[in-house]
Amino acid sequence: MLTCFNQSEAVDMAEQLGFTIRQRNIHPLDFILSLIAVLGGDGNSDTQADLHRKFNELTGLKVSYRSWANQAKKDALPALILWLWVQCLEIFSRKVMAFDDSSPFAEFEHILIQDGSSQAVYDALKDAFPGRFSKVSPAAVELHTTMDLLNDNLVRVQLTEDTRSERACLPPLPTSMAYMLMLMDAGYFEMELFAAIDDREGSFICKAPQGINPVILSAVREDGKNLNRYKGKKLKDVRSGFPKDQCIDLDVEWPDFKGWTFRLVVRWNDQKQKWVFIITNLDRVEFTLSEVLQAYRLRWQIELIFKEIKSYSGWHRFNTKSATLVFSLILMSFVVVTLKRYLAHAAQANLYETGGIEEISTHKVMKSGTHLFGNVVSALMNHGKSLVSCIKKLLSFWEQNAKREHPARDGCTGRTRLGLCSLGGA
Repeated sequence: MLTCFNQSEAVDMAEQLGFTIRQRNIHPLDFILSLIAVLGGDGNSDTQADLHRKFNELTGLKVSYRSWANQAKKDALPALILWLWVQCLEIFSRKVMAFDDSSPFAEFEHILIQDGSSQAVYDALKDAFPGRFSKVSPAAVELHTTMDLLNDNLVRVQLTEDTRSERACLPPLPTSMAYMLMLMDAGYFEMELFAAIDDREGSFICKAPQGINPVILSAVREDGKNLNRYKGKKLKDVRSGFPKDQCIDLDVEWPDFKGWTFRLVVRWNDQKQKWVFIITNLDRVEFTLSEVLQAYRLRWQIELIFKEIKSYSGWHRFNTKSATLVFSLILMSFVVVTLKRYLAHAAQANLYETGGIEEISTHKVMKSGTHLFGNVVSALMNHGKSLVSCIKKLLSFWEQNAKREHPARDGCTGRTRLGLCSLGGA
């Protein structure tokens, strides 16, 4: 951990970025670590003054509020935090989840979940961060994120105003996507995207919007019966006749994309009284209809990270008009989540080494052990003194108090149903 939070490297980078012009009492790493302590702690801070007091508390200094605020409003601060987060990803992010060998999804080396999530900020920032819902949340940001499911962590984030569309912020596709699966919601539905993924030998599962109307090339009911009466028909013309007690597996084609045939899995949602459409290019022989539907549900894992970022990393509507500080705090929440998830998997590894079979809940990790986590941050600020002891106490606490609540339920309806489980390593 000291490799990531290195004092001399932080000073060098702060000077390169222009955050540090002259050496003062406010050292860049101490400044950043004090923010981590606030966001990863009890969450009681919501003003700049609270952040300033926390800095003085942790460092033992008597820095004035004005001096502290002059550092907090520097344009170089977000860049410095972004540099730290990239460092954290390189050091702390690794493969910690895997499918068992019996699962067809074991062939994938990366399972990327793409999604966006909006978050309201202080209303005075409406010019810098205009929100889509001007009356309710005049100021808001959109977090466009990519998660690697097997790393159980984020790998990319783009922060924009809330009015930017999800599709416009999709990152460029890699040249080769072999052994890579993308999970996306309906906001990313686009035939050009699916064709590009297919061209790169990649795989995808995406929820489709209600208004789609492709031509049906073939239809197979969940029990294996061929429904030839739908062949050659437009989806909107016949979907009212689909059976609601069984799912249907279709081969479909769009008139504007002749030659591109994709699978469309259709099921009836009785609770919402509407059809659910899932489009994919996964092979029907290797991946069953049920497995496609279950795999799409894994997209929910990114929603858990959003919850951790927005609710449990201490960042919320900070009472500040500084767009720079708000941007910095959001980026810092990514650092907190990355760091705590790494430590959660370290606690998982300790459990496995002692013969435990339970899995650690990252949700519980984010909500508990805040005082012990603060001790770890304090040790980092003290050049690593007592760091190992503080980490051991934190991990021991989580091993006892942050286990997943319903492992049996996870096997029936949760993430382990498809054979996804923790490797127990960090």
